[in-house]
Amino acid sequence: MLKKFCIVLSALFILPTLALADITYSGSSTIGTGILKAGAADAFANKTGKKLASIEIPGSGKGVKALIEGKVMVAGASRPLKPEEKKEKLSSTTIGYDAVTVFVHKNNPIKNLSKEQLKGIFTGKIKNWKEVGGKNAPIVPNTEILDGKRATIEMFQEHVLDGAPHAKFKQIDLPRDQIIEVAKDENGVCSVSLGLYATLPGDIKGKVKPISVNNTAPDDKNVRSGAYLISRPLNLVTKGVAKGEVKEFISFMLSSEGQTIVGKNFVPVRKVK
Repeated sequence: MLKKFCIVLSALFILPTLALADITYSGSSTIGTGILKAGAADAFANKTGKKLASIEIPGSGKGVKALIEGKVMVAGASRPLKPEEKKEKLSSTTIGYDAVTVFVHKNNPIKNLSKEQLKGIFTGKIKNWKEVGGKNAPIVPNTEILDGKRATIEMFQEHVLDGAPHAKFKQIDLPRDQIIEVAKDENGVCSVSLGLYATLPGDIKGKVKPISVNNTAPDDKNVRSGAYLISRPLNLVTKGVAKGEVKEFISFMLSSEGQTIVGKNFVPVRKVK
């Protein structure tokens, strides 16, 4: 009898813990910084009593790898899943859309660059702003860590560089810091998530500006339709069909409240009033 009582007592303590298991996230810094840490994690916890225990932002590729290895419960990918990832029976849910945006200093007269001009700049073939209609000054690009399997780097390389490698410029770990770097240098340029720009303090935002690509602005309409060259989905990824608290979290992100949070910095997948 005593043994049975101990088993039942243990179950009473274990079951609530399992029911309230915390969610672990790894992956896209765009999603992690611009959505989860920008209000979604707190709003979900306040609504359900469940929380995101960890939000790691090593990049989409590393996050999906951690998910496949069973190290986290949900991954963030600010790009479509790759064929080899789909073979792992992953399930992907789009919660919003983003634009990989080109930023220059506010004092730079450039307002638009073509794909070919950007390709020349980021492969190192175009080195002076005067070559693309700007002032006579050296172009100072910066990039994310090139070997970090980051979605932004991969998307830019695919859609703008036609697969060609980036030239080696100053590499910066966190994308938000790339924009801050451009704010310090009138000749700087970088390609970063438009949503991360919205999370910066006003004094930094006032020193940089997003520019058009192929005469198309990275606004909501062009991003949602795909007219902007470097538009991309923001995906939450699970191993198999989402269940339990992870399913609840994804449902929350697609709800009116969750989509309103997405819409603060990005383009929501569902229009909210």
